[in-house]
Amino acid sequence: MDILNHSSHLNNKGYSTSEDNLTEPRHRWYYFKEGFSTNLVDYAISESGLKSDDIILDPFGGSGTVNLCASQKGIDSIGIEVNPFAFFLSKVKHLNPSLRYLEGKIKKDISIITKGIIKGKKSPFLNFSTFSELTGKEKWLFNSDVLNSFEGGYNELKKINPAYRNLFKLALINSAMANCNAKKDGKCLRYRTNWEKLDFDSEDILKSFEKNIEVIIEDLIKDAIIVQPKIYNADSRNFLNENKLQFKLCITSPPYLNSFDYTDVYRPELFLGRFIKTQESLYDLRKQTLCSHINVLKKLCNFKSDSLLYNKVLAQLNDHRKEFWNGNIPLMVQLYFQQMNNILKRLFILGKKGTQTWMVVANSAYFNFEIPTDLILADLGTKVGWKLKEIHVLREVFKRGSKYSPDVHSLRESAVVFYKP
Repeated sequence: MDILNHSSHLNNKGYSTSEDNLTEPRHRWYYFKEGFSTNLVDYAISESGLKSDDIILDPFGGSGTVNLCASQKGIDSIGIEVNPFAFFLSKVKHLNPSLRYLEGKIKKDISIITKGIIKGKKSPFLNFSTFSELTGKEKWLFNSDVLNSFEGGYNELKKINPAYRNLFKLALINSAMANCNAKKDGKCLRYRTNWEKLDFDSEDILKSFEKNIEVIIEDLIKDAIIVQPKIYNADSRNFLNENKLQFKLCITSPPYLNSFDYTDVYRPELFLGRFIKTQESLYDLRKQTLCSHINVLKKLCNFKSDSLLYNKVLAQLNDHRKEFWNGNIPLMVQLYFQQMNNILKRLFILGKKGTQTWMVVANSAYFNFEIPTDLILADLGTKVGWKLKEIHVLREVFKRGSKYSPDVHSLRESAVVFYKP
């Protein structure tokens, strides 16, 4: 029997992407490209048989889709996210200002920020990295007018009640990114078509802010949070080992084994929001992330498993080590599965009897062959105690053949579902 369910009713329904979330209250406050659909969370909850006192866990919390869905349904949840911007985003989505504030003083606070945007203030990022034209680079992320207007609004945040300040901070960051010369595209920030002619300026960021804060207020009034989750800014690899928490359902999507460095993709937000302040702190953050990229691989790994599939893939990679665009790829793959094996083992220990774990993953390709991440994780999970319930094939992601993998034209994205007997 094929454990890959290609005819799953979840197939090609958009469950592995966050596009559907763009119209959902609170979820729509910031487009987090790496998220998955609220529909997948709803489905996993309906399949899990949760009781009123059960807890949902997401050890790779991202922008907080799982936690927010749980909160809106009145279910307790725990989220763990290492990226401080994503952690901030998840926390802000759960704020519950009073109706009195939303119908009264918030108008004054909006005026404070908009006046700051109009007045502007010299940005500390004008000469930083590739942030503006003043760095002398051929391309730059933000026009100086945008950075200065953002800074003017950011400088006024100190006048806002700390209980509500982050709502405005999020709206400001979102406004800056809406007027960034580059946008997120896969593993990097890719410059927009004719970005020079778009000529984003202070008027653009003001319009974006007014639109963003209007959406936030609308959702705050219509969609109050029923239950507050517990969300931690931490490395899940360590957090799960150091804390004794119990859960009945885990829904998560670990970083894909695709060599993407998400600390680099979200570098503008990290610096603009002062979540990190130096390149050194950015590097320190990278070291806390799962080994799904090659930027911080400095240790040897001798992870061994009884998984025949894992061993076969590793042998193939090592056979072609000298032909990769980076010789550390076999090490990255080995470390990734070692760390995921440890997480699966710890999740099994912490989960209650009957616990389900839903893990959204995608396969990757190196040297013209596909690494079946879903099947390997399924194998590793069963070897640490989990029973495999099903692997829902969510979609095939079609790609152009690269010079390193010219014959791989699609990669499978799946939801691996385990249960604890």
